[in-house]
Amino acid sequence: MIRGIIIAHGHIGEAFIDAVNSIVGECVELYSLSVSDMSAADIRDRLLALVNAPLTEKKGIVIMACLKGGSSWNVAASIAAENDRVRVLSGVNLSMVLAFLTKRKTMELDELTAEIRKRGQTGVDMLKSGL
Repeated sequence: MIRGIIIAHGHIGEAFIDAVNSIVGECVELYSLSVSDMSAADIRDRLLALVNAPLTEKKGIVIMACLKGGSSWNVAASIAAENDRVRVLSGVNLSMVLAFLTKRKTMELDELTAEIRKRGQTGVDMLKSGL
């Protein structure tokens, strides 16, 4: 199974997990890491613990970060550079998390990452008003 990690400031990741729990049910192998008031070294230690945690069949890990270029992203990117089974996406939103959960059993890591990115982008839209 592909593991998912939402890494963000504040409690954004926990809120996304609560939301998807109410939509699709219990989310196994999906974790949240809040990085508020943490140093880069602390973030790295906590994220590596999630990345390296045992999993029966580890097909890869998708890290969804809140902001590209932020401390969460930078640490996740450095870990991904050291591990060919880790992918990192930025701009996490509910569409991305739902895509991760509903597609991870039927897609390989790179295909899944592309699908999550696509769903995240198409989930952002604007209702054009008549004004």
